[in-house]
Amino acid sequence: MKYLIFVVLLGLLVTLFVGSTEASFCPCNLRKAEVCGSNGVTYKNRCEFECSQREYKKLGRILNVRKQGPCFQIKWN
Repeated sequence: MKYLIFVVLLGLLVTLFVGSTEASFCPCNLRKAEVCGSNGVTYKNRCEFECSQREYKKLGRILNVRKQGPCFQIKWN
């Protein structure tokens, strides 16, 4: 009986782990074409932005592109 309970709990943990990692998996290329999000974060490219956008949507939040390029540019004179 203890063995059965252990196996069931282990199965539930594995299912939870696989479900949480699968949801956040978002393969993107390494091409750099920075995008500034409405959250003030600079994303490496449009694909990475869209991955974050999907996560925001799951939370009921909105994420838009503020502009092409980095959010903040430091100018050294």
